[in-house]
Amino acid sequence: MFFARILLMKVYYWQRCIECNKVLPADNFFYICPQCGNLLLVERDEEYIDKIIGKGKKAQRYFDSIRFGKKRREYPNESGVFMWLPHIMPGFPKKEAVSLKEGFTDLFEIPDWLKKKIGLNKLFIKMEGQLPSESFKDRGMSVAISEALRLQKCNPKLNIRFVACASTGDTSASAAIYSAYVRDRLKCIVFLPHGKVSTEQLFQVMAHGASILSIKHPQGFDGCMSLIQQFCQKNQSMVLLNSKNAFRVAGQETIALEICHDLDWKAPNWISVPCGNGGNLTALLISLLRMKKRGLINSLPGIIVAQTKGANTLVRWSKSNFRKYSPGTFKDTVASAMNIQNPVSFPRIKTLYEKFKMQFFDADEEEINKTRALFTSAGANICPQTAVALNAVLKARESNIIKENDLVVTIGTASGIKFTKSGVNFHTHGSKKDLANPPQVINGTLKSIEKTLNLS
Repeated sequence: MFFARILLMKVYYWQRCIECNKVLPADNFFYICPQCGNLLLVERDEEYIDKIIGKGKKAQRYFDSIRFGKKRREYPNESGVFMWLPHIMPGFPKKEAVSLKEGFTDLFEIPDWLKKKIGLNKLFIKMEGQLPSESFKDRGMSVAISEALRLQKCNPKLNIRFVACASTGDTSASAAIYSAYVRDRLKCIVFLPHGKVSTEQLFQVMAHGASILSIKHPQGFDGCMSLIQQFCQKNQSMVLLNSKNAFRVAGQETIALEICHDLDWKAPNWISVPCGNGGNLTALLISLLRMKKRGLINSLPGIIVAQTKGANTLVRWSKSNFRKYSPGTFKDTVASAMNIQNPVSFPRIKTLYEKFKMQFFDADEEEINKTRALFTSAGANICPQTAVALNAVLKARESNIIKENDLVVTIGTASGIKFTKSGVNFHTHGSKKDLANPPQVINGTLKSIEKTLNLS
């Protein structure tokens, strides 16, 4: 009887092509437009949402009651993603949500001594490394997996049996952990660029039982991405889990929702986001626009887009006055999780960027390592990608784009524990003036200890 109700249950969202505007109903899986081949975005019935949560103060009170009231104990409201279901996926059957209690990550306020050092009084890091797979990817993955299972039930003719992704590490770890939770219904396949994923990320995928193909390709991730798309097109039982999947983007909208909720429904002056494939940047922009339209916030923040010098396609696009888009060629970088030359979500970003005040910065390898060392020395468990975004904040402050008392939130995309090799290498071989902190090898005597520590 419950199964029959799921089949009949109406959802109030669909997908729309960003180019030809073709509307695709939610009874089938698409990751590109079948008419013109362009990317899709999830759209919602905003009038239906109006009836459920309202606008302005009413909408704020609605979500306050879920997060801070008795409704928090109702499934799946203990998730910082699925508590927003009426806003991001109206009508989705709550019992079908696949939740590992993702979300509700901390806003880490940097300590006073570091505020004085960098000339910023209100800098926070959104610690997405606290999620189940230790990266922000879990927000979108939980929604994409849930939607795949809903389709599996309501449209058995689709024969959905597998999920698949290409990854620089974090996407594959997230896909593996969520598909492991429902392995009786979905199997997971991942394509990884050979030798370009951290040991910790690789372990996560191995441990959670995904089928792993380590692919030798001169273009690294971009080559893997091209192959996974061809593979999924030939195998219709596959659901692609990269950010071409618009439901990944929909889930990641909750980062901005949670940031503004944490700030008592105020948008910060600036949000800095590290950008690889562009899905998180897309989600951030869409979410902020929808929040402002619904009256959840009164103003839009400025957006700082941060990339590495080795993979700075969007930075170069901005320097061309947004006229020339030219992906580069693969180069190694310590920020391996954002080493992407041709961001999949660029066509989406192109439709959104003019609605925001945006700044673009890139960081070289030395700057990434030094910035990571500085902020980890202040107690922040950050990855190299987060260091790229923080370095962009420092540069924006030096240029007086960011003012001393501006409220700034940097999105911390993953736990630093996923990238220990680069960190240990820096502290072993770097200079002390850059905060390198290698262990000191001494003889096992009290005299040696006292001499080395020199506590007087």
